[in-house]
Amino acid sequence: MEAAVNRNAVLHALRQRGTNLKEWCVEEGYGYRNASNVLRGISRAHFGQGKEIADKLNALVATGTKKSK
Repeated sequence: MEAAVNRNAVLHALRQRGTNLKEWCVEEGYGYRNASNVLRGISRAHFGQGKEIADKLNALVATGTKKSK
């Protein structure tokens, strides 16, 4: 099973912003467990909140160090 997001790229982008996954979840209003499941590939992120999280994490990687808000 392949994850919906590239884990290393997301963690690198978060580090560049000076934050971590838990802080990003609080900023965006998502649960840490849901975001962690998407990042680890447990949630396939085809629909619902998992898809929203995957889309935002992929956008975070695409924009680099810019904040998504």
